[in-house]
Amino acid sequence: MFNHISLLVALLIILFWGVTISFALMVDWTNLSLLAVILLILLQTFFNTGLFIVAHDGMHGILFPYNLNINDAIAALALILYGGLSFRDLREKHYLHHRFTGTSLDPDFHEHNPNFCFWYFRFMGKYVSFLNLCRLCLLILIIVNLFQIHWLNLLLFWALPLIFSSLQLFFFGTFLPHRHHQDNQYSLGAIKSLHLPMLLSLITCYHFSYHQEHHRYPFLPWWQLPFAMGFSQSHF
Repeated sequence: MFNHISLLVALLIILFWGVTISFALMVDWTNLSLLAVILLILLQTFFNTGLFIVAHDGMHGILFPYNLNINDAIAALALILYGGLSFRDLREKHYLHHRFTGTSLDPDFHEHNPNFCFWYFRFMGKYVSFLNLCRLCLLILIIVNLFQIHWLNLLLFWALPLIFSSLQLFFFGTFLPHRHHQDNQYSLGAIKSLHLPMLLSLITCYHFSYHQEHHRYPFLPWWQLPFAMGFSQSHF
């Protein structure tokens, strides 16, 4: 049951992202109020984050486990749309993160410096390669020239939401849950969850504030994480 719902939810997120980004890039922003511009940026940020969450579930093989080729294809598409990222590279690093959480082998670990800015830029440097940037620039050039998009639309409704989304994912998915780790000491108990109200948890980062639950039950899709509180593995 989870598998079909996960696939449907993933496709809906990709669809909603496509609709909102198409509107945002083509709209005459000068006809929008400041409030409308801000809301559109926030909405696009939310769906950008959704793309990455879709890809993340794909890394765990839970988008469509009946056919991992389809699972991987959807996850790879989500990452390309998100920021021209490589599904294979990110999946390898994410496996290391789960296997060696809080150690020097964990690519997400802060290694002696939990300062937010330092950690964020170091984190991004590990996941965004020169090839990714080239792929992204090529994608931008194609889109801009093909659809004659104004550069300010691109900045407001594509670049800013992408940056905000990366900050959102890092803050709720790495910084808050993993900053309490001691160097090279793996412990699930050191991973912190923020048990926010359901709607707030969804808005902040698709329930990724339930981060310890994710590490305990990586086979659960993101929308099931709030219900994993207090579960034991015998329930699954």
